Amino acid sequence: MKYIITCFALLFSTLGMAEQIKSFAEHDLHFNTFESTFLTPEIAQQYGFTRSKGLGLLNVAITKRNDGELPTPQPAIVTGTVTNLLGQIVRLSFVTIDEGDAIYYIAPFTKTNDEILRFAINAKLNANAVPMEASFQRHVYVDK
Repeated sequence: MKYIITCFALLFSTLGMAEQIKSFAEHDLHFNTFESTFLTPEIAQQYGFTRSKGLGLLNVAITKRNDGELPTPQPAIVTGTVTNLLGQIVRLSFVTIDEGDAIYYIAPFTKTNDEILRFAINAKLNANAVPMEASFQRHVYVDK
């Protein structure tokens, strides 16, 4: 299980510029996209992801800032959509990966070569909480 944390830590470090953070009071909403082929076959199988050049993954995490301490992961209700330039909207289906000292919400999305996708994320700490929302776009490619 700790292997997935190492995998994502390496992913964040190699794609550090691709990770985005949006702050809400004492919480941070972290999000980025990456190629599904970046996952090892074992990790992809463990969590039910398909490794394919035509699939990307949206990774979302929520942390609480603590003065003088490391941020703590927060469980949340995460939903989202991805929209292409034709206006076709697809609801994302997130898989929760809870490693105790890290919680990730990961959703696969289909992509084509040289395409701009718009993502919308909604995360709530509980059903009655004010939503933390973020939107961004990515220019995606399919490796040949």
